[in-house]
Amino acid sequence: MREQEALFEKLEKEQVEVIGDSVEECLRLAAQHLNKKIYELDYIVLKRGKKRLFFSNPYHIRVSVLPEDEAYEDLQALDVKLTGGSGKLLSKDLKELIQPKDRDGWVCLKNYKSGVWLTVFPPLGNGKKVTQDEVVRRLSYKGISDPMQNFVTKAIKEQNGEPVRIADSKIKQGMEGKMMLDISSDKMRAMVTLLPAKPNGKDQEVQDVVNALKNAGIRYGIKEDEIKKQIELDKYNTSFIAAAGDPPVNGKNAYIVYHVRTSKQINFKEDASGKVDYRDLDLIENVVVGQLLAEKILAEKGKWGRDLFNKVLEARDGVDVPLKQGKGTILSEDRTKLTAEVNGQVLFTDKLSVETVYRINGDVGIRTGNVTFLGSIVITGNVEDNYQVKAAGNVEIYGTVQKALIEADGDIVIRQGVTGRGEARIESTGGNVVAKFIQNAKVLTEKDVIVQEGILHSEVSAGGKILCKGKRGQIVGGTLRAGSLIAAKVIGSTATPQTELIVGLNPKALKQIHEYDIKKDENQKKLDQVSKSIKTLKAKKEADPAGFTADNAAHLTKMEAGAKKLEKRIAEYESEIQSLQTYLEETSDYGKISVEKTLFGGVTLKIKAAEYRSRNEIKKRTFYQENGLIKQLPWEDPDPSNNDWRRKRGTKKPPKTETNENE
Repeated sequence: MREQEALFEKLEKEQVEVIGDSVEECLRLAAQHLNKKIYELDYIVLKRGKKRLFFSNPYHIRVSVLPEDEAYEDLQALDVKLTGGSGKLLSKDLKELIQPKDRDGWVCLKNYKSGVWLTVFPPLGNGKKVTQDEVVRRLSYKGISDPMQNFVTKAIKEQNGEPVRIADSKIKQGMEGKMMLDISSDKMRAMVTLLPAKPNGKDQEVQDVVNALKNAGIRYGIKEDEIKKQIELDKYNTSFIAAAGDPPVNGKNAYIVYHVRTSKQINFKEDASGKVDYRDLDLIENVVVGQLLAEKILAEKGKWGRDLFNKVLEARDGVDVPLKQGKGTILSEDRTKLTAEVNGQVLFTDKLSVETVYRINGDVGIRTGNVTFLGSIVITGNVEDNYQVKAAGNVEIYGTVQKALIEADGDIVIRQGVTGRGEARIESTGGNVVAKFIQNAKVLTEKDVIVQEGILHSEVSAGGKILCKGKRGQIVGGTLRAGSLIAAKVIGSTATPQTELIVGLNPKALKQIHEYDIKKDENQKKLDQVSKSIKTLKAKKEADPAGFTADNAAHLTKMEAGAKKLEKRIAEYESEIQSLQTYLEETSDYGKISVEKTLFGGVTLKIKAAEYRSRNEIKKRTFYQENGLIKQLPWEDPDPSNNDWRRKRGTKKPPKTETNENE
């Protein structure tokens, strides 16, 4: 009896009924009375309050202290640290997700009509096992005086969580356990609070709770597993969700996922050393044919719900959003995927488009940064010092190119010319280079270079022709290489700057031969060093076989393998060089150099293997190569449509020369 009185006294200290204007006020008053934090309390609503204009009905709730669990002490400390003790990290739902590492075993003793059932649950981790004294105390509290001791002993010994019938039931009327039910105002949740039976009273069974819920009209969402769990854990005076409806879920609207940037933003890039190139602004979003630009995620159907009373709750379906098709794009048959139809720049207004021409109104400089585009570029201004323009199509520049880099797969047109100050580079891999003039620059193209005014002190290489066709049409200083023809009105000047013209050989092939030569020389130097090391190791092995260790032998083997790789690499470079030289011999044209007005002294002419250096002024001549010598003809228009020179050369016998300074 003393134990029972102590238990009831404990319940009185851990439970209180409070009346207040709101649930929050009731919980605050209860926390003060019980000397607990609000998040350490649980409650059930006994009477709901109502707010009225003049008078309000107060709330009446029963507040109880949640059972302490040492497994959550760290979480409580974290809650105080992060949220000031608000309890947000200690919600009941969150606790249920956390499996404590260590937990003591516990006893579940139930008095049912079918008999008295004892269940002993095992501990977790380093938790304590249930002792016989604990079971005896529980039996005494429940008023069970004559249990079958052998079954009690077996349950305590095994502690397997299985219920064991240990006595016949002797139930007293009026002492049974009870339950309290609170249904939420939206009819979506039923909260049950179990009240313990008094000694020899009948305990609540799962079916008792289920029947009570059904008697209250609840037909949907009953959680029998949760009810069973709460009964087994002896969770008394603590409300739990015994039934829950399914809320309606509105379908998500369709939305577009963009796989490209839809707004211009500056992205500075760091190199390996952490330095940022502020000229590389990455303002253009380039795409290639077939690249996925955007896709539509379809709208979802709404999921209808049900409340506790089995009433259907309608849900709204998601709203569709069209995926619009812009210029240069392809929309899939199901209208969910948008891909690029061409290479180019992505533009976004109300839809995505791919433009094959990128237009810059003004200069390429600090405002635009470097420009790289998978299409053609039109620049209405200049390209300033130290900036780059790269295009997969053509490049057209209305102004001048300063000390800058211009690269394109197609034609490069520079309307005002190039003033490169020795560091400009213009390169086309598959088109022509056209400019008003070229000064102090490096130019490389697979096709022709066409200049109006002149080429001054530059290094120009063309797979086809180099033509200066304007009123001045002058070539002064530098080195020019062309596959078939170099033509100008004036070549050289009275100041006799070093000017060299080379025709009849493909400049790109010559460049590749030069690069392979460099790589071959580098590998030859490495091979020479490795060969010396091999000779040293072999000499040591012959002089002192006993002192030649296993490490020395392994090192020698490694060096010999490295030497073989270097020899193979050098042979590959030599083979490539030989192939390119053969290609040059087979594909080189006869080549010619045409001067419409004057060739000044001091100009070096090279046509295939033949070489000629002018000493005096020569007027209106066309130079060609025959039998290893450079010969001259009277000037002829280099345009084949204007004369029949090419047809006559087909006989492999040029017309009679007027002068031939090499002979």
